[in-house]
Amino acid sequence: MNYNSRKTASIAIIFLALAGTGLAEQRQPTGLMLNLDFQNVQKGIIPSKTLFPLHVPLAGLATETVNNRSMLGIQHGQGLDIPHSSLLDPDGSEWIVSTRIFALTDGIVLSQGNEGTGYAIYLKDGEVYASVKAGHSAVTLQRNPNTAITDYRNKWVTVELRIRPDSATLLLNRTRIALSQLSTPLAGENMYIRIGQHRTLPVALKFKPNISLDGFTGGLNSLKIFRQ
Repeated sequence: MNYNSRKTASIAIIFLALAGTGLAEQRQPTGLMLNLDFQNVQKGIIPSKTLFPLHVPLAGLATETVNNRSMLGIQHGQGLDIPHSSLLDPDGSEWIVSTRIFALTDGIVLSQGNEGTGYAIYLKDGEVYASVKAGHSAVTLQRNPNTAITDYRNKWVTVELRIRPDSATLLLNRTRIALSQLSTPLAGENMYIRIGQHRTLPVALKFKPNISLDGFTGGLNSLKIFRQ
């Protein structure tokens, strides 16, 4: 192979590599998309411990440390918006939302959605629920009435909602308590995240009776969102 042939082959290889990189960039990334850091809040900004440089304004809320745990304190009527990013929009793959809370009252913990699809996590009568609306169907996940704990107020609880293309699972303190089938994957654009008090009812709760805009009162120790 002469010099010109080798040069042409090298250029072709570089072109293919760049083309492959471009294709990879078009795919949705996987891994930890959001991990709010309540311990290192500075100048009213909550940083995120991920490669994605998201910074969340406190918007008048306060962080505090209780028993060596840094948390976001949420009083009655308070809420917090997470700045939107396309990296935080579910794309139909497995979507995992994990949060650790100490709830003093019932109310909405958090929601993510747009006008047509989304999910919400909330407390009612001390029990933890999750509702998911994907496509034209909506499901609600709640504990089996035979489980030991029936009131999750005034105690720390880790809530994890796993949404796959065909199912949604609710876990409390790493124990699965509910599973529901989905007919449509959760996917959408411009799906905004709100913690605590809501201005409008989340789309996932619009079909539920006797649900208000009130957010829970208490503390939120962590909020993580994974895509895998």
